[in-house]
Amino acid sequence: MNSRLESTYSQLKQRGLDSLLVSLPANISYLTESLSRDSYLLVSEKGNIYFTDSRYTEEAGSFLKDNAKLKECNGPVFKCIAQAGLELGLKRMGFEERHLAFAEFAKIKEYSKGSFELMPTHGIIEDKRQVKDKQEIAKLKKATRITALALRHIRKFLKPGIKEVEVAAELERFIRYQGARASAFDIIVASGHNSSQPHHLSGPRKLKDKESVLIDFGVDFQGYKSDLTRVFFLGKIKVLVRKVYDIVLSAQELAIKRIRPGAEMAEIDRVAREYIAAKGYAGYFTHNLGHGFGLEVHEDPRISAREASALKPGMTFTVEPGIYLPGKFGIRIEDMVLVTRKGCEVLSGSINK
Repeated sequence: MNSRLESTYSQLKQRGLDSLLVSLPANISYLTESLSRDSYLLVSEKGNIYFTDSRYTEEAGSFLKDNAKLKECNGPVFKCIAQAGLELGLKRMGFEERHLAFAEFAKIKEYSKGSFELMPTHGIIEDKRQVKDKQEIAKLKKATRITALALRHIRKFLKPGIKEVEVAAELERFIRYQGARASAFDIIVASGHNSSQPHHLSGPRKLKDKESVLIDFGVDFQGYKSDLTRVFFLGKIKVLVRKVYDIVLSAQELAIKRIRPGAEMAEIDRVAREYIAAKGYAGYFTHNLGHGFGLEVHEDPRISAREASALKPGMTFTVEPGIYLPGKFGIRIEDMVLVTRKGCEVLSGSINK
């Protein structure tokens, strides 16, 4: 039995639960220490059960070991879950309120016939996932290295006349040859005025001379995600663009210097935001400073002005200030950091900055 499952038992006891039905794939992957696909996991000291169908039983059998019993469901999976609850004699089964659809909740309740209560929960697994262990950090560093290689590669590919979607396709091709399973999310390639949209959908627009190209992408390496944003320039850099770039870069550097165990998350956000405001662009930094990354590309912790929690060693998150001038251009610089015992490590280094 792995330590992640064992520590979950104590969390359940504290909440008066005898079991937890885990439905978020990232949480199942975390608890089983392997990639989860089309499955549910029932966690209980009376027995852990992994529910899937015949497409994945051989795969699951190879990694579950003694962590959970494999249950192949060839009929309704929610009937299997209810029957398992009955057989184990469970009375209070927690479920992930943000990840179990109401229709699925209703089916389990119907099949269980009231033999156990279904209790909504939030954050039991996600809270533990915020602090990464050595194995997770190693995978995140590998994902970051692949991303950095792709950025170096794409510099040679960028030229006037190439379409945004062609740049995205080249990145996708390259990272797979480097060992990535896929891109971590839809790759953002935003050229010229398109870069003023923080989450622009890469399209047919062609890159032009004397314009900036914002690229935001990451990779999935063995389930763990990276997330980096860089801005490239074709030809001469315009004065205003250079000025805004320098402001964003300085804001990021100031925020990174404040990262240490015990620092308040809101403080990290505030340092960057106040600097950008002092330079006259208060209304143009429109999103949080950063977000956690790991088994999901967006997860806790959230580095925002509303988050008063303190940083802990082992936390990983992005630092990504930006300034977006509608109809003109946008600049965002995003790096991935790891909180260490004394400060922080910038996993993504200084490539292409």
